[in-house]
Amino acid sequence: MKTILFPHGFQKWGWCIFAVGVMAGIYVLVTDYGTGPLVNNIAIIGTVSGAILATCSQEKIEDEMVRQIRLNSLLVALYVNYAVLIVCSLLVYDLDFLSVMMYNMFTMLLIFMVVFRYRMWRLNKEAKDEEQD
Repeated sequence: MKTILFPHGFQKWGWCIFAVGVMAGIYVLVTDYGTGPLVNNIAIIGTVSGAILATCSQEKIEDEMVRQIRLNSLLVALYVNYAVLIVCSLLVYDLDFLSVMMYNMFTMLLIFMVVFRYRMWRLNKEAKDEEQD
């Protein structure tokens, strides 16, 4: 089966770009520099493109188990993201909902990153534990 994932080397670049984007986003939030389009764009584009490169790059060993973990993590992220969005649509109104939608641009990617990395960590830990036995 043909894969549409980026090569493994893109993962390191993705984490670096993601870190710069997150730091720019934190700077925008802390300094209330939301009107600066350059820093805003660096934060949004850096966070999204870095997260995509980091999560959609192949692992060193990309097998069926990793593909299954990737798919399940994506589904968990989808379900959690839209559950949170539904709850927020019922509880948040007016201009505050605009902030919810702004953060919603990132939540699916972030949830996917956390769930996938956690499950990969667990898989690697179980493999090491089996080797020791």
